[in-house]
Amino acid sequence: MPAGHAQGIAFHEEHRSSVACLVELDATDPANPRVTKAVVAADVGLPVNPRGLEAQLMGAVMDGISVTLQAGLHIDQGAVREGSYADFHYARQRHSPPAFEVHLMPPTGDPGGAGELGVPAAAAAVANAYARATGTSPRSFPINF
Repeated sequence: MPAGHAQGIAFHEEHRSSVACLVELDATDPANPRVTKAVVAADVGLPVNPRGLEAQLMGAVMDGISVTLQAGLHIDQGAVREGSYADFHYARQRHSPPAFEVHLMPPTGDPGGAGELGVPAAAAAVANAYARATGTSPRSFPINF
């Protein structure tokens, strides 16, 4: 990949389910990195609502992007600085990857859990991509806090 760009991958399993996430990150401006592509593959046994699960995994990737790159609370003298959602730097639509794929594995048995299944894998994949793109392994999150 070009300088300042990298891929990161991570895997997570819980509640008889597993997910893998691969992201591509553009960190040519390390203070303002952007996930440009995300690919998620999930095995949840029997997906009861496949379209709902796909949407849930998309949301999980956005959560992973947020907590890794930008979302956090500032505490000033014991008080939270952010007074509303508008002040909180959670990923918005403009931060979503332009390329996004979700792949569900064929049914393999009873339904497994999928609640927050994708968040840890997405967050770790973003952190891994940032480390490869910048040569600096993040030690605290969010990165641009």
